[in-house]
Amino acid sequence: MKHIWIISALCLSAFSGCATTKNLVNKVGGGNSDTPLAQVLNERSDLKRNLSTVELRQYFNRVENPTVAEVKLTETNLLDDSVRSIRTVYSFKNVDGHWQRVNTQKEYQCMRGNTKSFQKAKCS
Repeated sequence: MKHIWIISALCLSAFSGCATTKNLVNKVGGGNSDTPLAQVLNERSDLKRNLSTVELRQYFNRVENPTVAEVKLTETNLLDDSVRSIRTVYSFKNVDGHWQRVNTQKEYQCMRGNTKSFQKAKCS
């Protein structure tokens, strides 16, 4: 009888963990608004047809109840021979359960020159 109670308790805790994960996803999603990543993908529908290499990363300031987020979109293997990569950084803030973009910054990594770091100035 004791074993049945232990197994029941373990099963119940496993199922409640799934509910917690679902609640966490809803909090990150900001309730009824799109996540920052979903907003960037909706805006940049050209990425689906683009033949360049694309890297997308989404960052939050914390796991539970995040208040700020950042999405970094890096495109490489572009048709422009002067540009190695373009990185666009989208900054978001969670306002009343809705993710709002507060800033967008574009940076370039040039093919020519001594530095391989990203810069704000366009490549020549």
